[in-house]
Amino acid sequence: MKNRIAAATPTESNISRVELLRQLMKKAKIDAFLVPRADCHQGEFISETDARLTWISGFTGSAGLCIVTMENIALFVDGRYTLQARREKNNKEINVLNLEQKVIVEWLMQLQKNPSVIAFDPWLHTIKEIESLGKELKKYHKIKPTFNLVDRIWKGKPKEELYQVYTIEKKYTGQSYTKKLNHVSKIMKDCGTDFVIYTLPDSICWLLNIRGNDVRNTPIVKAFAVQNSNSEIEVYLDTKKIPAYLNKKLRPKIKFLPTAEFKNRLRTLAGKIWLDKKSCSFAIKTYLPANYTVIHDHQDPSHRLKSIKNPTEIKGIRLAHLKDGLAMTKFLHWLSNNTNKNIDEMSIIGSLENFRKQEKKYQGPSFDTICGSGPNGAIIHYRASRKTNRTLGKNDLLLIDSGGQYIEGTTDLTRTIAIGRVNKRKRQHFTLVLKGMIAISRLQWPVGLSGRDLDSVARYHLWQKGLDYDHGTGHGVGCFLSVHEGPQAISRRNEVELKAGMIISNEPGFYLPGSHGIRIENLLLVKVATPNRQEGNRSMLCFETITLCPIDRKLLLLELLTKEEIRWLNDYHTKLKNKLVRKLKPEVQKWLIHACSPI
Repeated sequence: MKNRIAAATPTESNISRVELLRQLMKKAKIDAFLVPRADCHQGEFISETDARLTWISGFTGSAGLCIVTMENIALFVDGRYTLQARREKNNKEINVLNLEQKVIVEWLMQLQKNPSVIAFDPWLHTIKEIESLGKELKKYHKIKPTFNLVDRIWKGKPKEELYQVYTIEKKYTGQSYTKKLNHVSKIMKDCGTDFVIYTLPDSICWLLNIRGNDVRNTPIVKAFAVQNSNSEIEVYLDTKKIPAYLNKKLRPKIKFLPTAEFKNRLRTLAGKIWLDKKSCSFAIKTYLPANYTVIHDHQDPSHRLKSIKNPTEIKGIRLAHLKDGLAMTKFLHWLSNNTNKNIDEMSIIGSLENFRKQEKKYQGPSFDTICGSGPNGAIIHYRASRKTNRTLGKNDLLLIDSGGQYIEGTTDLTRTIAIGRVNKRKRQHFTLVLKGMIAISRLQWPVGLSGRDLDSVARYHLWQKGLDYDHGTGHGVGCFLSVHEGPQAISRRNEVELKAGMIISNEPGFYLPGSHGIRIENLLLVKVATPNRQEGNRSMLCFETITLCPIDRKLLLLELLTKEEIRWLNDYHTKLKNKLVRKLKPEVQKWLIHACSPI
């Protein structure tokens, strides 16, 4: 497993990084420089060599932007990372602000020089991002692409590691790559598209049934691709990653070419192009010829295709969750026997990983495990480190958000666990969160609605107490791919129609800074509602919970639960007990039967 870029500590050497950057900015006559948390593919997960934001600011979260001027530094993060960013920043000069364009623009408008030159690496920002920012600032400042200044001063910058590409068999994917390419080509012909430009590695990997290890926890291959309407595709990557047999096996429909040839290929793409402005680097736009026409500027055609899992994928995902349920049950049994032994967050993470490793075809975690005890649980995307590692305390809440990559599928779940006796206030918060989770789980809705229409259902009971959480309620999940997969989500901003076959998380939460954090997460499968659930004539959808892991009954305030909610919880525990119990050792069986006993 690759090591994460460690957050820098506030020493003189770290502070000098900013001074070195400012020296370079002064020479280049640049007044502000943007340092995003991104690589040239604009995916969520990046390799160590692209961790520029961490290197300059200390922040290790998965979304953020640092802007350095000659006088100030600002780190922009969303609500998930506010506490984490303040804790991790390596320079007192850094001001942590909200990651919203309005806030970013207002901050840049305060630049003393008018007009100021605001520079950026065109490979690390999307077309949509730069066009939008440029529109907001054009009256006052100049937005200018330039070489990456951070790369010029980053001594000891990690080199890109090479990992071989491999294929996934049809028994796991359900479809051959030729069928997928033909499907996309039909879509292209129907809408008059000559070429599709792919920049997201998970789209390319799904389309071609290939996988790799170019980033932590997500089995993707860093690559660009161009597909024509004849089902032919050119993939641009470091060709050293391609074994000879694979190159031969996938031709002639698939051609693997060096990354260096991608720019020249872009220059030849005259015609009608499908290009996603929200995920495509601004640099790509600059290489396209003058006579090209963008007829689609939304997500590439594979994006929605891969979001709807076929029967083979659904079968595999169910198997992955069965394995993960066994590992989690063994882990929770272990935890129940060790809470009085001064165990800490990092040892808990290690123990959980060991239980997952016992399952066949386990490939590794689907993301770095979030394991926060007590006040650390209130940091939404907390990562335990040697500096922050906390020993479990009596009467703590322990939040564990984790998942596994199996050949058959990807898992993601969160459980909040009582350590000792937990006070009534924490139990109240837990039960309110659980009520929201159950409400989503039981929901039935008319065909045509999106995650935006469902999000408030999870928040209702919290809102009635003046409470809320600063993250979405759910995200899409891939099949042995990214644990965060679009386009579907349960959030206030998502307008993508939910369709049968989609996998989506259900994870409301509540976080009280300095005290505790609560999140309960299951994965759901969108299904067509059966007739016995409907009285009218409208087509309806519903959810099936596919995660198999007990919910801590010690944290319940029963007086807050309705009979229907208690029935759902009892039914859920009965279902998972019946699926798991015979596959466990007697002592673990005994624990599971007790953990799943009816309320």
